[in-house]
Amino acid sequence: MIIKAVFPLFILLQPGAILVDRIVAQVNEEIITLHDVERAVALLPVQRLESESEDEFHSRILDDLVTSKVIALEYGDEFTLNEEDVEAVQRKILQKAGSLEALQAILGGFAMNWDDFKRFIREKVLYEKVLREKFPMELIIPFDEIEAYYNSVYLPSHLQIGLEPQSLVEMAPQIETFLRRRRMEQQLSEWLADIRSAYRIEIKPRSPR
Repeated sequence: MIIKAVFPLFILLQPGAILVDRIVAQVNEEIITLHDVERAVALLPVQRLESESEDEFHSRILDDLVTSKVIALEYGDEFTLNEEDVEAVQRKILQKAGSLEALQAILGGFAMNWDDFKRFIREKVLYEKVLREKFPMELIIPFDEIEAYYNSVYLPSHLQIGLEPQSLVEMAPQIETFLRRRRMEQQLSEWLADIRSAYRIEIKPRSPR
């Protein structure tokens, strides 16, 4: 990705310009602002991991916004969003907020009404619909891969710490689920990277405080 200087956005409220936001990423001609990242941190159903610093968390949120922007540009004309699509994402956001009142308070903090909120999450809604329609969710994991993981990873790790291992038959369903999830994450990452490669993406790291 190309690192580029951040350009200020201005709004004229009185003689002279007042800095209100700044661009932190651009996908072709579409921009993502610092304000977008802040709203995504507060609203979208993404949690900071224990192993993540604040900067790493913000970078991950920004990268997710870039990916959603790319998907919107790639598939926006192909998909029509319905109320069920929107409600599926709204439900996750409401769960993160804890209640409708708490969500409305967050929106109020960003001077957003409900229509603003729906416009803001549109690309997230589209992203999730595209994944459901375009990305294969069913993968078959051959039993020999399950057995190989059991012998090379599960057994040694348990024996090393002195735990009694369960049998292959007992562990097979859990290992299959783990391997399927890992394979899907890898394929999804490769699929998204291939789509992103067709777009001009410019990102500016967070400014030091």
